[in-house]
This record gives sequence, structure tokens and C-alpha cells, in this order.
Amino acid sequence: MNGSAPSQPTSDAASQNAAETAEITPVAEQPKKRHWLRAWGVPAITILFYGLAIVLVRTLANALTNTPAIDMAVLNLITFSLGGAMVITVIGWFAFASYFSRRTVLIALGILLVASVGWAGTIKMVRFDGNMVPIFTYRWEQPPELQEAGARLAGHLDTFRIGPEDAPAFRGIKRDGVIQGPALNQDWQANPPQELWRTPVGEGYSSMAVVGNALITMEQRGENEAVTCYDVDTGELQWIHSYPGRFYEAMGGLGPRATPTIDQGRVFTMGANGDVCCLDFFNGEKVWQRNVLKDLDIPNVTWAMASSPLVVGEMVIVNPGAPTGNGLMALDRTTGETVWQSDGLTEYEEAESPSNHSGYSSPMLMTIGDVEQLIIYDGHGLSGHNPGTGELLWHFEHQNSAGVNVAQPILLENGHQLLISSSYGMGSVLVDVTAPTDDSGWKAEKVWHEAGLLRSKFSNPVYYEGTVYGLDDGILMAINPETGKKLWKKGRFGHGQVLLVNGQVLIMAEAGDLVLGDVSPDTFTEVTRMTVLPDSRVWNPQTLVDGIVYVRDDKEMAAFDLKAD
Repeated sequence: MNGSAPSQPTSDAASQNAAETAEITPVAEQPKKRHWLRAWGVPAITILFYGLAIVLVRTLANALTNTPAIDMAVLNLITFSLGGAMVITVIGWFAFASYFSRRTVLIALGILLVASVGWAGTIKMVRFDGNMVPIFTYRWEQPPELQEAGARLAGHLDTFRIGPEDAPAFRGIKRDGVIQGPALNQDWQANPPQELWRTPVGEGYSSMAVVGNALITMEQRGENEAVTCYDVDTGELQWIHSYPGRFYEAMGGLGPRATPTIDQGRVFTMGANGDVCCLDFFNGEKVWQRNVLKDLDIPNVTWAMASSPLVVGEMVIVNPGAPTGNGLMALDRTTGETVWQSDGLTEYEEAESPSNHSGYSSPMLMTIGDVEQLIIYDGHGLSGHNPGTGELLWHFEHQNSAGVNVAQPILLENGHQLLISSSYGMGSVLVDVTAPTDDSGWKAEKVWHEAGLLRSKFSNPVYYEGTVYGLDDGILMAINPETGKKLWKKGRFGHGQVLLVNGQVLIMAEAGDLVLGDVSPDTFTEVTRMTVLPDSRVWNPQTLVDGIVYVRDDKEMAAFDLKAD
């Protein structure tokens, strides 16, 4: 028997077996290398590019625009646009150029679309603050339960009186924001002012006229505009006069804008759509009512009628507007019939594309050059008129791109120079008005103009001992009105309102804080503050009467006792 081991396969046989095995088992393919740009480059570069652009725009705005200053609202709009472009670019990359699978892309975009549509469906209304930051009202937010009318006010025409500390018109008796009253509490933290009452109100930006025991304002109630009267001690609704009318604009919001005017037992109002009312002060009953925009067949302005009526003798002066300004109108206070209308109103008959430039300031009565005049700061500029006839005496052009002139003019102590202020790249101007001579008529000439100085967008500055104090696009500023020089700028209050009381400023900040401060040509010192309208956007000017401050926004109204002990 042969006991030797079996022979091993030869090398040729092994090579053949290896080749057959290679044919049976394929070699795994190497994954393709992903291009860095499609993988992560586009979103990274996009975020870096737009992020740097936003920082550059916001920090170097003055240099980029080659202007002395730029409106914060414009900066925010640019920022939102760049941010939106960044998001759209990243979504476009994700959908069409990324390495994610089609299934992943479709699922992610579907979820994003459903979430976006669902969120949009919950929004009831979009508003914007003074710097164009959006504010959303959602459908689940319940509207306030507004008071219903109660009893009429006590008294009658024979007993009607306006006291020296009453506020019968916008920003006080003279419409200058200078308030007479008792000493105010200087420490609201150690000695908190008493909240006298708080009540829901309808939407709108009207301030509050206060005479005696009556507070009268305007508000939106459903599809009606309403003039409402509240008891100053309790906040209870006394009477209401309403009529069909509704104005809404996304940036401006909903509701009437103008403040009522009280005179000799009558209440005069201007609605957002041009409805002028004369009402009984004690019970709110209509004496007469007419819509001046419809009567004159002229258009409204972009953000609606905001000019408060001015009573001059037996006339009520209103500002419906005109294509090139000069659009005042006088109505008989007893009947509402037209007494006169200025020449600018007739231009609508010839205008091919009529537009309205009434502006948003209210007419004032001033004495310039020993001549009593109607002063109006409309969308085209500053004008002086004969109160008896409406005749245009003089005009100074000061028009910005938006046609928005809001701030009340300030007459300096010399009696012939007026300071006007606006935003949108125009700033402030000092205008010198001279009376007629044998050789010429009235003249209105520029003393100085500074585009970056005291840009009053919605607010009204005040004048005290030779210095003007106001909000320069939301920041408190002091200027020398005679020279046009900035003295200082400090304190951010948004697009609120400023009153002057006992040499101090009482500021209603846009975010809902009430602030008391000391001012001088040298500096501003905040004395005390408190939140009076939380979670708010306050565009309604505050009213101060006998040490009681009345504040409101588009949701509620409240009263606080600020008097010192």
C-alpha cells in the first residue's frame, strides 16, 4: 500500500482558480468625491455674504448712502430684504443643487410649506412699528370687550367752562405741548403713581381731549368710527357717536387718527376718511356732520386724515388737502356749511393725476409780524393763511419723498422765525417770515437747513428757554434753533411723544413706558419711569391735565395720578 500524501495543485491551476473567482466576485466601486461647493459651499458662502452685507449696511449706513443720516425704518427694510434673499438662496440650493435625495428634499420642503401656510393662516392682522418692524395679531387673540354707552354728562351749555389746565385740543390749548400743572412725583419706584382706572378701547391713534370731567377720544368699533366720551374719574363710558367708516393700511394700521377739539360746548372731530362731526359736548348728539373728501371729490392721503380741527371764532378749520398743498377749508361752526376754501382745493378740477398732500400736522393760530395767521405744515411745506378768507400769504416748500410732514411748527420767541422738522431725509429747517413792505409781499426764507438734525417722524418737539427738545427718529435730541446746532442726543424712546411740564419732559415711549426727565442745553437726565401700556406700540399722544396723565394705545386706555404728595 502506497502511504505518500496527495499531490498539491500546480501554480498554473491556482492562477486559473483565482481568475475564475475574480470573474464571479465584482470589485466594489469607489464613491464619487462630492464637490465642496454643492456639499456645503453655497449655504456657507450665502450666510457669510449676506451676514456681512447686513452688518456693513447697519454700521456704515451714512457712508454707503452719502447722506448725513438714514432713517432706521429704511435700514430695517434693507436688513429684512437681505435676510429674505439669504433664506431664498439657501432654500434654492437645498432644492436644486444639494446632494440630498429627492425624497428628502420633497419631504423637507413639504413640511416647510405646510408650516408656513399654517402660520400665515393664524395671522389676523399685520402692523408695523415706527421702524418698520412687523407686529402680528393672531386669530386666537380675542378683541377687547368695549364698554357700552352710559348716561350723559352732567351740565349744559350755560355751565360749560374750559379751565386753564384743561386740554381741549391736540397737545393742549395752544397745540404746543407745553402743559401747566402742579408739581409731579419724582420717584415712581419708591412712590408708585396710583392707577386711577384702565379700560379697553377700540383701535386708532387719536389722543384725548380733556375738559372738566370729560375725556373725549376717537376709536374704531367694528365697521364704525366712533367719537367716545369717558368720565375722567372712573373711566366709564358716558356717550358715543358712531357712523359707518373704516380705514386700514398695513403700515399705519386701523382706525381714526385725529384728536377731537372741544370749544363752547361742542366737540369737533375729523375721521380717517374725511368725516367732520360737530357734537353736543354733554350728550354726544349730532349737531351736523359732513364728509369733506366726498364733498370736494378729492382722494385721501396714504395714511388717512390725521389733522385735528381748529376753531377760530365762528369757523372750524380743517385740512382736506390739495395736489400742491394750500388745501385748508373753513366750515361754519353752527351749520357745517363752507365759509371759504383755499385756492389749492380748486386744482383738483384740472389735475390729470390728482394726489393729496394734506400732510399729517394740524392747523395752528399764530401771530407773526403783528398779523394773526393760520399756520399749516402740510405735505408740501409750511404756509401762512388769512384766517378770515383762507388767502395764502406765504409758503415755504419742505417736501420729503413720502409726503409725510407731521410735527407741529414751533414759533421762536422772536415772533417771526419758525422751526419745522420731518423725517425721510429732510430733517429740520428754520424759516424766517417777514411782513410785507412797500416793495414786496410776505416772504418766507431759509435761515438754515440740516438734513440730519431732529428728524421728527411721528412725534412733536417742544420749545423751552431757547432750546428745542424732540425725538430724532426715536432718540431724544436737543438743538439750538437759532443756529441749527445739535447740543446733545441720548436716550432711545422709539417714535413716541414729548410734552413739557414744569421745565421737565414727559415722554410716552413707543414701547409703552412713561418717562419723566430733566432737560437743559447741556444734557438729559432720566428722573424716573414706569410701564403704563405693556406689550404695546404707542402712537397715541399722552394728555396731562392737573397732574393726571391719560395714556392709550390701540387696545386700552388708562389714567395715572402723577402729582407729588
